[in-house]
Amino acid sequence: MIHNFWKKLKHALHDSSGSITVEFVIWFPLLMFWLLGTIVFFDGFKARSNLSTANSTIADIVSRTSEITETNVTEYQNLQTGMLPRTTGNGLRISSIQFAIDPTIPGDPGSYTVEWSAVAGAATEVLVDEEIDIASLPNMYDGEILIFVESSVPFQPITTYLGISFQTLRNEIAISPRYDSRIAWVEE
Repeated sequence: MIHNFWKKLKHALHDSSGSITVEFVIWFPLLMFWLLGTIVFFDGFKARSNLSTANSTIADIVSRTSEITETNVTEYQNLQTGMLPRTTGNGLRISSIQFAIDPTIPGDPGSYTVEWSAVAGAATEVLVDEEIDIASLPNMYDGEILIFVESSVPFQPITTYLGISFQTLRNEIAISPRYDSRIAWVEE
């Protein structure tokens, strides 16, 4: 009886039938998780890259104008929507910011002021002086004016199993006017 037990045990240890099924059961979920993760992360990077490209294009167009109106901002937001496929709820804020140093104050580090700001789409608040994020602006010289273009787009991943949930992607770019020292805001 013990001899039969050892014989069956030895045969079971050397039997390889069913090993493919066991390996498949172990590896298939891992491979699917990896494949799905690759797709989700690629989709997120692609959405962020598309937003950056759209924002840079709009900033370049704005920098080449000499004046801007509310209608222009709406048209730029429509352009942004066209450049960002499969998205709704895009926001666009364009602001003109001036840096000035007060010569009457020794060692004045300078201050940033919003000359004008306009929003379109999901963006609802114009930029005010207190909300200027100085860290996102380049070094500026006294009297310099730049255009600050901020874009946002909602991103919904195809699945939330990987820990990536709904989020709003944001991009901002500061650019100097190309042909004039400033871009004028014109009321319609």
